[in-house]
Amino acid sequence: MKNKTTEPPLPYDACNSGVFRPPVETAATILETRLEAAGRRIAAYLRHLPLPEKSRHELALMTLTALAEDPGNNPSQAEARAMTILRELLAEQPIPLFVVPGPPLQRMHMKPEEMDRRPWVRVFLRLGRPLWSMTAYFFNTRLIDIFQYALLLAGLYILDATLR
Repeated sequence: MKNKTTEPPLPYDACNSGVFRPPVETAATILETRLEAAGRRIAAYLRHLPLPEKSRHELALMTLTALAEDPGNNPSQAEARAMTILRELLAEQPIPLFVVPGPPLQRMHMKPEEMDRRPWVRVFLRLGRPLWSMTAYFFNTRLIDIFQYALLLAGLYILDATLR
């Protein structure tokens, strides 16, 4: 037999407790998202400046505090306004001299590159290199044989002249 008593339906929250519900957009959440986007841009900008870490955080905090008073109508306007505030704060603050934005330089002597001022010399050297190699090979191997033959012929000529 069926149960005829009807129970009231469960509330939506009890049925779908694991389902993501977007937060209700209030003025505070809108302000927070705009400040978060502006803060990311400020942090990226300050990361590349030669400043100590403590002053970077102080500048970012002062910028976001000033931006919270008037964030603008949309996120891009808030970011632009944050950058304007940051530049004004940076103009007031001197950059310390002890902070170097890059690694230290190591100055060493460099051998200058050999330069050929006459291109025609290079052309003749390129053409003459195979000829030079062939001549050197000839003189290193065949010249000794030629001298030996010349000495042999000279010796035979001297022997023939003395026998007559």
